[in-house]
Amino acid sequence: MDFQFSDVLLSVLSLVLLAVPGVILGKLKLLPENATKVLTSVLLFIGQPMLTFTSFQKCAYDATIVNELLIVAGLAILVHAIMIALIFGLFYKKSSNNEKLRIVSFASIFGNCGFMGLPFLQTLFGSTSSKPLMYGAVVIAVFNAFSWTVGIFFITRDKKFISPKKAFINPPFIALLVSLPLFLILKKPITAIGAEGSFVNEMFKKIFVSANYLGELVTPLSMIILGLRLAEIKIKDLFLNGYAYLSSTLKLVVMPLLAFFICVLLKVPELIKWAIFFEFCMPTATQTLLFSEQYGNQPHMASVSVLLATLVSVATIPLMYLLVSITGL
Repeated sequence: MDFQFSDVLLSVLSLVLLAVPGVILGKLKLLPENATKVLTSVLLFIGQPMLTFTSFQKCAYDATIVNELLIVAGLAILVHAIMIALIFGLFYKKSSNNEKLRIVSFASIFGNCGFMGLPFLQTLFGSTSSKPLMYGAVVIAVFNAFSWTVGIFFITRDKKFISPKKAFINPPFIALLVSLPLFLILKKPITAIGAEGSFVNEMFKKIFVSANYLGELVTPLSMIILGLRLAEIKIKDLFLNGYAYLSSTLKLVVMPLLAFFICVLLKVPELIKWAIFFEFCMPTATQTLLFSEQYGNQPHMASVSVLLATLVSVATIPLMYLLVSITGL
């Protein structure tokens, strides 16, 4: 599956345009101070789980899908594990007395594969295939397992956070835990349950429509939140932070290249290769800021890291695609 450079660029720009209302609302102070936190909760606990559910419902069942999802899970685990090992070797000792490096450690590994990754895949692949959204849901589950354990440990240096409970009791994983078994058991969308036109069939169609409305919140709402955060940051602080440039380079260049060449070496199917590649092209995760605020560790540094990486990703996502595509692999 080949994309044009312009397709990738326009997909990124279409998302960025959705951040403009957030910037305007933030600059004019038309929303209360805690608006970003409230909207993020809506996105995390409602929008993203519903998008995971509906992405499975939009995909036709076939016998290969289980193997494909296992491949995606294995690749996501492998890429995260290698990056964690790399960052551990680079920064672990130095970050014991440097809280900014702890933020760099988290920001270099964990990307916005949910709030920005799923909308991007939805925009890029459009109606051609819903499988990339399913792959994205699996990547998000792996991301959360690592970020809620190893990630928080990097920020706090407290080993109590490395536990199975933290890895699996979170909204994206629970959504996958519901959506995947339902998809595999029914082997058809819920809209096909019951005879066409029957009460049961119409009921499930209405349920899907409601769930789809909530899932579609993810794309605009995630970018509006980004715009609100961008409105809070001084331009000088954003572009004069060496730590943020370091984490952005590792996240936006090193990690996607690592993901791409692992996919090439393992000869994974094309659709999986590109879905994985683009998911790992995503900028630093918003969880960087959420966790830094929750655990009282350099929230300003975290905010700058997230926003700089997001702005730079407008250029790096299409450029990274151009770079790997010219290899012909």
